[in-house]
Amino acid sequence: MPNLIDSEPGVILHTRPYKEHSLLVELYTLNYGRVSAVARVSKKSSSHSIGIYQPFILLKLSLRQGSSALWNLTDAYMQRVAFKIEPPRSFSATYLNELLYYLIKTHDSEPRLFAAYIKTLESLEKGMQEVVCLRDFESTLIETLGYAIDYSVSDVGDIKSDEHYYFSVNNGFIKALKEESNTFSGQDLLNIHQHNLKDKNTQLALKKINKSVIDELLQGRELKSRLLYQQFMAVK
Repeated sequence: MPNLIDSEPGVILHTRPYKEHSLLVELYTLNYGRVSAVARVSKKSSSHSIGIYQPFILLKLSLRQGSSALWNLTDAYMQRVAFKIEPPRSFSATYLNELLYYLIKTHDSEPRLFAAYIKTLESLEKGMQEVVCLRDFESTLIETLGYAIDYSVSDVGDIKSDEHYYFSVNNGFIKALKEESNTFSGQDLLNIHQHNLKDKNTQLALKKINKSVIDELLQGRELKSRLLYQQFMAVK
């Protein structure tokens, strides 16, 4: 990475207080992946920066390499107004941030994932079908992390629409002798392979498969967004 970065598209995933009059800001950027930076928030901070150090705002960032691994966030400008995402969709937006925060650890550029993130926030803001846009983002994330799933083949050859299969994060799809509660129909797998998510059973199958991969990558970590969503729906 260069010592100076200017006008870099990015978003804030998380902030917390850091020393006096500063924030530790976790960023996700277009060209440099995850970046940890310190932002000054004293009264002397430029007025246009105050109040924008929060998630769900697409920013242009200026950064300078500090004396440690932390960068200095020297300036931030809004590229567009904050995404307006109301509950319960806001929990889905928080879910995206948690996935990036916990699973993306490098400075590697992943433009396709960054674009998928922004597209998903736009879809949530517009009220588009939540289940489809979340599954698309999860699938892109899984692929960029090196866990791409081939929905067309199993341990014994091509997936057959009239067969059923187990799924293993490490071994892919394994042919089952019969349908069980933890198997997936070949038709649903072929639908996913063809990017056809119209059927609710297919949507549920993709949700379960993606969740099993993501839970494996999280190594037992619980996501607050899932809990908040469940609590919100329970009292709604």
